[in-house]
Amino acid sequence: MDEVEKLLDAVYTGRERVTREEIHRHAVAVDAPAGVIDAVETLPEGEYAYDEASEALAQLAPPVITSGGVPAQALDDSDLSRELRHLHETRDDTFRHGSVQALANHDSRTAELEAEYLRRFPDRAVDPQRIRPD
Repeated sequence: MDEVEKLLDAVYTGRERVTREEIHRHAVAVDAPAGVIDAVETLPEGEYAYDEASEALAQLAPPVITSGGVPAQALDDSDLSRELRHLHETRDDTFRHGSVQALANHDSRTAELEAEYLRRFPDRAVDPQRIRPD
């Protein structure tokens, strides 16, 4: 998923306008990539609607904001687990409030990371209480 879109989707949930400082604070809090934080820092001070912030960031740093994330195969085990946890934590918000593209990107990234996890850990512990009869 586009890192800037993911950031803006989270910041603007339930809000129409936010300040550059609020966007920056959130970017730092969620450990956004350095390039995204740098792009946010170049925004002029003031309040932005979602579309205004998205357009301004796209004009400031297009290469930074088109990142799809590190390929799942390149992540170490702890980073893979962290990425999966984050995706699962943000699923409901993305489903309820994300754009069609944000939801498609979320689905794609989740499938990529889950497939890699299952490839690495085919013998993971399965809770017998979660097994259904065929």
